[in-house]
Amino acid sequence: MGKLFKSSDIFLIPNLITILRLVLIVPLVMSYYFDCMIYLYVLLGVVILTDFLDGFLARRLNQISDLGKLLDPIADGLILFTFSVVLYFEDLIDPWFCIFYFCRQFLLLILSMTFLPRADSVYGSNIVGKWGVGFLTLGLGIYVIKIESLFSFVPFLIYIATALLFLSLLDYLRVFYILSTKK
Repeated sequence: MGKLFKSSDIFLIPNLITILRLVLIVPLVMSYYFDCMIYLYVLLGVVILTDFLDGFLARRLNQISDLGKLLDPIADGLILFTFSVVLYFEDLIDPWFCIFYFCRQFLLLILSMTFLPRADSVYGSNIVGKWGVGFLTLGLGIYVIKIESLFSFVPFLIYIATALLFLSLLDYLRVFYILSTKK
């Protein structure tokens, strides 16, 4: 893994922005839990903005790094999984989804740690997975910001997200299989 990641990459502006997104998970959940909606909206805005900003700046500043390609989906996954669990405890998200999403993310993490040393570069997020994350974010967002008039649509969004995330998992498994045969 040492050949992929340079320690100096952690200080690249896009990667620092992604790390900020990770740090904001706790205050985000706390503001939701304590029903501090103004803080929640501000923090959600910052999280959404930084999610777009890190990729934009990476391309604009020519600071695309393998570390950033790895950190960004980890940050997205942790935020989404955290809110899936929080919403599960409020009986808004079914347990099967939390289990599916956790297993998917955990499997990808284990396989990445196993096969990245064989890779020449990090395989970035695939478009199907990005769409899946988009549907999931929309569904969870409706619950989090409490748009009750749209609550009935969220299960459909979760099913669509699950299907897309499963298809993207199959694509990642294909990539890991190719890496496993690489000598």
